[in-house]
Amino acid sequence: MAGRNGGEDQQAPSGTVAAPDGDGDYRVVIADECFDWRELTDSGLQDALNALAQALQPFADGRSAAFMEPAYDVECRPSVTLMDALYSPDGGLPRDKRARLQQLVSKCRCVKPGEADLPQPVRVPDGEWREPSWGAAHALARAAEGRAMSCLVGSHAKEPDWPSGWITVTRTTEAGQDEVTVHVLRLADDIPVFWRRLLTHESVPAERFFTFTGQAFPRLLFADSLRLHHFKGDYPEVLPWLVKLLGALDDHFTRTLAECGGDQTQVVRRFAAQGLDISPESANTKKNAKAWEQRNVEYNSGTYRCEWHGKRLWDRDRVHFSLPIAAYGDRILIGVFAEHLPT
Repeated sequence: MAGRNGGEDQQAPSGTVAAPDGDGDYRVVIADECFDWRELTDSGLQDALNALAQALQPFADGRSAAFMEPAYDVECRPSVTLMDALYSPDGGLPRDKRARLQQLVSKCRCVKPGEADLPQPVRVPDGEWREPSWGAAHALARAAEGRAMSCLVGSHAKEPDWPSGWITVTRTTEAGQDEVTVHVLRLADDIPVFWRRLLTHESVPAERFFTFTGQAFPRLLFADSLRLHHFKGDYPEVLPWLVKLLGALDDHFTRTLAECGGDQTQVVRRFAAQGLDISPESANTKKNAKAWEQRNVEYNSGTYRCEWHGKRLWDRDRVHFSLPIAAYGDRILIGVFAEHLPT
């Protein structure tokens, strides 16, 4: 049986799965600065190329990422343009890295700049006004239309000096100034945060929610029996809490269990500090054979007990989940969405 993440889910798919967006349009724009390696040492160049490939790989499916046509003229190495670096053996890139980058770039759209893409001064909070590259300007222009967009800046770029994650950028426009929210992608580890925010930023419909979970929560497994209408709250009401809870479980639950030595009280307190109410099932629930059985969930021909739960409100809306499962690389099974299971 295939899992919610697609396939048999025998190994974590992080960094290897094509982007899930089904509308046929791109979400990531590669900033021209990604291709500027002029000041890097040989080892620094290797690191930058590896990081760029890892960040770009999940989006290199022919439709999910783009770069601007002027990037071909970016000086990558001294007196070497991106065009030469990609397609000339004398372009200064190691042969294997050049082949991999050439393949990835070939799967991205090459976009000609339009009027809206003309680079105008921008700044982040507490930053200085700077002129962005064509790629960054294009990502901001698309984000200004309300679309969740990620700008791939790369691990080594000093400019723009934008931090990873979601940021607010103030732009100069013909009408004056505006503020645009955009995601900054430097390393592959930044990718899940993009898809999580997209779910709420665009209010992704319930019927498409599970198409994003593999990328937004790569360390979680999702039972096929999950249904969003099993919550008492309406989907738009539940969605922000659900994304926050799943993100925290993905990022912290397994590690927190280990750091706390299995001390459940400490785990509960750490999640409470994030504004999340999670807990293991009570002793009374464990004594109730019928109730305890409802925490058993089928997944890929196996049965796993979802003995922890997160609650949105004290009396309604529960997400029941397992302890880390060794057979799946210590990933956590999200097994039950419910208004309130019997105790």
